[in-house]
Amino acid sequence: MAIRVGVIGTGNIGTAHAISLAREVSGSTVSAVFDVATERAQSLADEIGARALPSAQALIEDDDVDAIVIASPDGLHAEQALAGLSVGKPMMLEKPLAPTLEEAKAVLDAEVATGKRSIMLGFMRRFDPGYVALKAALTAGEVGDALIVHNMHRNAFAPYGVDSAMNIANSAVHEIDINRWLLDDDYASVQVVTGRPGPDVPTGQHDPMLITFTTRSGVLVPIELFMTAHFGYQVMCQVVASEGVLDMGDGTFITRSTTGVRGQDIPELWLGRFGEAYRAELQAWIDSVRGLTGPAGASTWDGYAAALSAQAAVAALTSDGAVGIELPDRPALYA
Repeated sequence: MAIRVGVIGTGNIGTAHAISLAREVSGSTVSAVFDVATERAQSLADEIGARALPSAQALIEDDDVDAIVIASPDGLHAEQALAGLSVGKPMMLEKPLAPTLEEAKAVLDAEVATGKRSIMLGFMRRFDPGYVALKAALTAGEVGDALIVHNMHRNAFAPYGVDSAMNIANSAVHEIDINRWLLDDDYASVQVVTGRPGPDVPTGQHDPMLITFTTRSGVLVPIELFMTAHFGYQVMCQVVASEGVLDMGDGTFITRSTTGVRGQDIPELWLGRFGEAYRAELQAWIDSVRGLTGPAGASTWDGYAAALSAQAAVAALTSDGAVGIELPDRPALYA
């Protein structure tokens, strides 16, 4: 029997998730949606044969909703995740886990108290073919031990504005998570270097910036975060290792040659780069909810670790040196 999913939030990512769950993912259907933009929610519901409900709480409690996608604004994530935990429904929660570390810890503690993993964090890069190949090569020892992992994360524009702290917590958090996953290692410290800003950067904010983490084993993880790069959306990663180098290009391009011209199309937004990763992420989640596999993707613990590391990076914005990162002991639920 198909899993009946309720989707909270019908913006870009929520709408993409709803359509994918309704039309592309095996074993799922979408039974309900909610958004404060009621006309947009109703239009999506009509398109995919779902119901538009009057509130997030109504969707969470609805008897025809077996599982929940939370794609609402960041500030609502913790509140809605706690509500989902209270009724015992599995959730796919878009990153970040919560806007503050205190709220993230509250969700973590609440899930631990239930004794089971109900939340999968929306760190979709864990399902991207390029990152999966990088992980496989590192695990196989094809190039020896990782020494430096260079990351580039460039946006054509900052969809929520240029706010240095928010850009770390909302955008660089993808690199924060994916490098923990690639290296099977946590961070020990972080340093942020800022310089000449781009032309669209408000006074007092920083873009681009270089965020450099050092892992517990000593691997350097520099992240170039550039939210107003203008030319398009681009994510790249290079692993410099003891016996070789692994390069993950952008993964979205073909080179097209015509008369007198050679060029590539560049996506404007993240959906153009990570469409397959999002689909694979949702399929893995549904398979897990159906009991076909064990827990999939990033856990609430991973979300908490990313939030704590991002908070340290925000603190490093105003620090003259590196800021230490100390994670508490990992709860046994996530062993």
